[in-house]
Amino acid sequence: MAEEKKKTCAHLGCNCSADENSQYCSAYCESAGATPEVVCGCGCPGCA
Repeated sequence: MAEEKKKTCAHLGCNCSADENSQYCSAYCESAGATPEVVCGCGCPGCA
């Protein structure tokens, strides 16, 4: 059985897993792009 690797959201400061067909976990992180944040505001459980 192949082990699935979960990719991390591309937004700097976010600790969430990215959505299956995206580099980001949410629309918030996608719009923030490469702007680094000390505290991510995506609202996902991994960052709340």
